[in-house]
Amino acid sequence: MRSIYNFLHGYISFGLAGLTYHGKAADTWAVGVTLYCMILGQYPFLGETLQDTYEKIVNNSLILPDEINPQLKNLLEGLLCKDPNQRLTLDEVARHAWIIGADGPIPQYLCWCRRKSLDKVEFDEIKDDADMTDTF
Repeated sequence: MRSIYNFLHGYISFGLAGLTYHGKAADTWAVGVTLYCMILGQYPFLGETLQDTYEKIVNNSLILPDEINPQLKNLLEGLLCKDPNQRLTLDEVARHAWIIGADGPIPQYLCWCRRKSLDKVEFDEIKDDADMTDTF
């Protein structure tokens, strides 16, 4: 049961730790926690209890290994910035040097439902154009 507790409370945003909730900034915090866990195999701020976790989020500095890639360090610090107004946005994350690497910028990203609706519009336009050429 402790692992479920850790999982749920490891994602608590600084914005949710007794301060004002900042929607997208809290979501970006969760992205930072996820990336931190994927890279380092542990949560950035995890206490024995929920209250202890809150206190660590509020009072402890982010700890990153000295040997971590400098660009990754910068990204994690931006995602896990305690000031939600200073935290990276998802657009900034998509353009971050560690994310784009040598491959260059990520193409404009859209949510799956938006892509599907755009694909349908493009398909309908192609179909309409094809229908017009059949009449000539």
